[in-house]
Amino acid sequence: MNYYGTEKQQRLQRQCDEAQSMIAVTPGLVQAGRFFSVDDIDRIDWAFVEDRLANDGVFGFRMVPSNRVEEIREKLGSSYRLDLWSVFSANRDTAIAACTSVLQSGLPDGLKRIDLTNNSEGEAIRLIQTCMAENSIAPFSGAMLIGNVLPAATLAFADADGHIVATAHANMGFNSHSRHRSTAWVGLITVAPQARGRGLGRSINAMAIMAAVEDLGADAVVEFVHADNTVSRRMIEACGLRLDPRLVCGLAVPTVDARFTT
Repeated sequence: MNYYGTEKQQRLQRQCDEAQSMIAVTPGLVQAGRFFSVDDIDRIDWAFVEDRLANDGVFGFRMVPSNRVEEIREKLGSSYRLDLWSVFSANRDTAIAACTSVLQSGLPDGLKRIDLTNNSEGEAIRLIQTCMAENSIAPFSGAMLIGNVLPAATLAFADADGHIVATAHANMGFNSHSRHRSTAWVGLITVAPQARGRGLGRSINAMAIMAAVEDLGADAVVEFVHADNTVSRRMIEACGLRLDPRLVCGLAVPTVDARFTT
């Protein structure tokens, strides 16, 4: 449903959607929306990782203990590299307190809030996917964005002309076997270039976090940020999340590939 992006991106979106029933019951797997991913490397067969890398050219490692990174790199060998993102987290109460403060000034002037639901028109979904893709964020399928694959919330700001200027997403991708099963992932934060410098990233991120804890019932939230992205780090910290040095998020790709934008 509503697959968007390059041929490879659409194929991987469809694959993740169709694999959800398997992901939900398999210890160690987590729904990452755009590629297969694990959150416990001790509960999966490494042959599965090798098979998916051979077929997809990408594989995710979420909430990995920092002291296991070199072990993963050794298993991957020289044909693949492991790109890393820092893990930021907050419990429910901390997130609510910080995000309530961020949002107390209300919606920025001239903007309308959009919440995708099962009843959202395809055009609204496509506009949000387009905003993500045009700003180098690989989008999810429409089914993922509206919560048809797993519990999720997708929000956006639109200007007076109906143009999407900011987006964010939250979902409960960790399955019932995971130690993180009550944690929501928040991501796909996008702000169009012409709308930057107005605090929209902080506002839309705070709204996604509030949706995660209030609508999806999360007890905690996590976000992943590359170490060199100081702007995103400040935005996330303003919403109450703090760096957890014990964990990292990794993505295995062929050594020759460009960095995947999560």
